[in-house]
Amino acid sequence: MNEALKSICIIDDDAISVFGLKRALKKYDGETDPNPLVFENGQDAIDEFEELIEGNQPLPSVIFIDLNMPIMNGWEFVEEFKRIHPSEKTTPLILIMSSSIDPADAEKAKSYGLENNYLSKPVSKEILEAYFN
Repeated sequence: MNEALKSICIIDDDAISVFGLKRALKKYDGETDPNPLVFENGQDAIDEFEELIEGNQPLPSVIFIDLNMPIMNGWEFVEEFKRIHPSEKTTPLILIMSSSIDPADAEKAKSYGLENNYLSKPVSKEILEAYFN
């Protein structure tokens, strides 16, 4: 089992993308978290993470987040997550997922130190293998 994938959170408003990612994760590593936390927008995830942090509960080990969502998009989530996450805690791996080919998104990822954590949608088993192996 890939230890990074022991607990997963998927933040994406597209049910087909969520289904596809779950399937790719299972194909990549059959022992991947079978019940990832799934949120349709960044705000719902932030609300849950605040409760986990307040209760001194562990956060997911990896967060897959779509950039384009209603209510709170991926970039807004990253900003807010950095604000609420205690610096003394281990930070989850944040993987940005996007179908965008806009070079500005890749540049923005650099500003958050996430330039190497940018995955093209749809995320497949091969994309996961290339990233995690």
